[in-house]
Amino acid sequence: MFNAAEYARDFWENQLFSVFDKAVDAEELIELFNTNMNEAIRRYGKAPGVSRTYAYLIRGNGKILTIAEDFLQVSIREPQINPDIKITTGFYIPGNAVRDASGLIDVSEFSDTMKFNEISGEINKILVKEVIRPFLDKKPQVGKTISFFGATQVAQDATEAKELQLVEVVPIRLKLE
Repeated sequence: MFNAAEYARDFWENQLFSVFDKAVDAEELIELFNTNMNEAIRRYGKAPGVSRTYAYLIRGNGKILTIAEDFLQVSIREPQINPDIKITTGFYIPGNAVRDASGLIDVSEFSDTMKFNEISGEINKILVKEVIRPFLDKKPQVGKTISFFGATQVAQDATEAKELQLVEVVPIRLKLE
């Protein structure tokens, strides 16, 4: 019988970190989003099945500008006065960003999409317990530098009307520098 929690734990411990080197530098990815979304999708985007929302592995470092209840705003581009990244730090993480950005879990392997979606919920629980809570326990402060590795999801048409200002990142690794 399928157990989403066991599947997610195996994914977290034995598979996910094999794709760390595929993470795109945050500055490069944001630049591509705003200048050539189709190229960002072609080079780095992942989507299960047919979708107009693509997931990406992203990494970088920057200065914490804002600390809110469920997120940090981080500047990665000089002069580091405007936020570029919004890192999720709440105790509930919706969505499938980590599952999809990894490119390691294929929807066709599952008999129904409910099981496929349960995996994301379990991965997100692991993130809260093993990444977000320990990071927040270190009491991050505005002005401090952090490094991050995570996942983001961006719609194909996100930059049609205006420049993408703030990329939301679900953290897989967070570290105060």
